[in-house]
Amino acid sequence: MASISPDMLMCSQSDENMTIKRQWPLELVAAVAACAVATLPSCSNSGHQVTKADVEKAHGLTLPADACNFQQRHIGGIFDKGVLSLFEASTKDVQPFIAQLSIRSRTSPAKKGIGDPRVNGWNVWPTNSPTFVPGNDELAGLKPTWTGEATPIEMLSCGSPKGDWLHVEIWSVGNRVVVKLYTDWN
Repeated sequence: MASISPDMLMCSQSDENMTIKRQWPLELVAAVAACAVATLPSCSNSGHQVTKADVEKAHGLTLPADACNFQQRHIGGIFDKGVLSLFEASTKDVQPFIAQLSIRSRTSPAKKGIGDPRVNGWNVWPTNSPTFVPGNDELAGLKPTWTGEATPIEMLSCGSPKGDWLHVEIWSVGNRVVVKLYTDWN
């Protein structure tokens, strides 16, 4: 048990009884608070880097071996929530990745040409699609990790191994692809 030094004690008088209260040095309190804050999950709106394992766990999928530049955002609470992830992979890995999905529908973009995979909401996809990425501010903040312009290729509405449904977007960026995933729980 730690000993109490005189500088950690203070006396107060209450109802004519003397009580001893422990007063912690300010440096110790600050250090404990800093450690506690550092271990909390980030709730900021910046797109932040996560690991391949984080994305696989969140969506219940196996990502391509050469996948890289993982980002993830979260929205909602206990019962109504979603997870948005973005990563890059080589074009040769798209078909093996798609093969594991339980695809309910496939949709081409409603708007042809260059787009931005970081934009949520309907973006370039048809508004009657069965799945989508909500346009909520909490999901904003993904960063461009690729060079060159992105062109939307296909949107897949899928059954989800982890949630109620899975939304998948495939974007072409040079000789690579950007894959955007959103799993929703209602």
